[in-house]
Amino acid sequence: MSTNSFTTESKKVCVKYQTGKVKSGKKKPCVQYTFVKFTTTYSTSSDGTATSEIKIISDEGANKGDTIGYLNENGGVKIPWSENAKLHLNDAQSDNRRNLVISIQNLRNQNNLIKIEDIINNNELSNAQKVAILNNLGEKNKAKEITELQTETEKAAANKEGKIVEANIEEGLETLKNIQVGGRTARGVYGSGYPNNNYYYPADLASNKQDRVKFTMGYSEGTKIDATVESGIKNFQKRISSITGSVTLPIVTGVSDQSSVDWKGAELNPLQAFAAAGALDLFKEAQSNKSLSKIGSNAMKTAMEGVQGMADSGLGDAINVWLAQKAVGAQNLLSRTTGAIVNPNLEMLFNAPQLRNFGFSFLLSPRDADEADQVRRIIRFFKQGMSVKTTASNVFLKAPNIFNIKYMTFNTDGTEILHPSINIIKTCALLSMDVQYTPAGTYMTYEDPYRTMTAYQLTMQFGELDPIYDSDYTELDNDNDTVIGY
Repeated sequence: MSTNSFTTESKKVCVKYQTGKVKSGKKKPCVQYTFVKFTTTYSTSSDGTATSEIKIISDEGANKGDTIGYLNENGGVKIPWSENAKLHLNDAQSDNRRNLVISIQNLRNQNNLIKIEDIINNNELSNAQKVAILNNLGEKNKAKEITELQTETEKAAANKEGKIVEANIEEGLETLKNIQVGGRTARGVYGSGYPNNNYYYPADLASNKQDRVKFTMGYSEGTKIDATVESGIKNFQKRISSITGSVTLPIVTGVSDQSSVDWKGAELNPLQAFAAAGALDLFKEAQSNKSLSKIGSNAMKTAMEGVQGMADSGLGDAINVWLAQKAVGAQNLLSRTTGAIVNPNLEMLFNAPQLRNFGFSFLLSPRDADEADQVRRIIRFFKQGMSVKTTASNVFLKAPNIFNIKYMTFNTDGTEILHPSINIIKTCALLSMDVQYTPAGTYMTYEDPYRTMTAYQLTMQFGELDPIYDSDYTELDNDNDTVIGY
């Protein structure tokens, strides 16, 4: 580690102002001054990390030459009353400590403490050292400019060599990690006027112990991508906020789930295997910075050795027929002439996880005015929740709300719990909603002020946002198999 320092000339700062009134618009004159210096010590470690420390040194009085304070990492002036034998104020400084802090802060703000230009134009300082000192002076914007300029210079140099530097990737990953579009304008509260902001159908579901399915809403502000160049993508973490309000409905018949995984048949014949081996060898050669001509010759050599090996084994004529078949686009030439095909090594391989969909259908037939009011609000809950959201600028649109669906029951103590014998559903999007206003085939309304329909048929299709992983089951009960799980 290398360490250097420099000290400013003595600075006059006010510690006491005239008391009493002064003319409007006039500053109170200073009646007592003190003198201080500033010593900047900067260090650079072996990995290029630079640090800076700026001390405030008394330059008059009984404590001349002593350290009386420092500038913290954000440029704030810190003058403690006493920390150790070397850190104390003389009488004038101690009696007027607040004015001393304010005066030094004004020096920093007016660029009279350490000239910013002197730091930026100092060729003896590295960019990392300049950034450390500027941050210590509270000049975050200037420090950022130097950092960005250095990054652009490194990018230009790397692009000139035809390489992608790690710094470029890290910068992009950091942007992905924190990028957001704000200004979401959407409703945040449902169920006002009802206990716990909860709508129930039927209404007596609020007081009985019948098994039920509960719907709540939230919204996503996007996904935080946490990644590094060394380890790749580590985590996709959704930024989810909750919305007040819920809907509770009875569990209806037809409860089911379907789990699936995408497997597909794939082929890898011997000639493709040799070509793949040649390509892998080519990439390894490229990593060792060998010349392109040598890389190409080595890859060709690998492929030719493989083909020659098969030819020496007595398969040369058959291979020639197969290659001719590929060259002219003839179908099944090898099979026609020899009654054989190149072994495709067909195998069923895992291709991707699959997302589950869930359908719900509820017949809502309100029996009184209160239930009618809740039924209308329940329909509004889902319809408004699934609608696309706008932003303040209208330049962007935000995603609809997302839904949490839970099957609930009650234990022997009467406490509501997650139903252990029905599948658990991950957070979902409401993909479609069909409302039939005359499910009985006849138009009929109540005589209430809202002319509520006598029945509504709700058919909704939900889709999970994330696939199911083995670890999701383990996290439920540590693999003790106390619940069915997902």
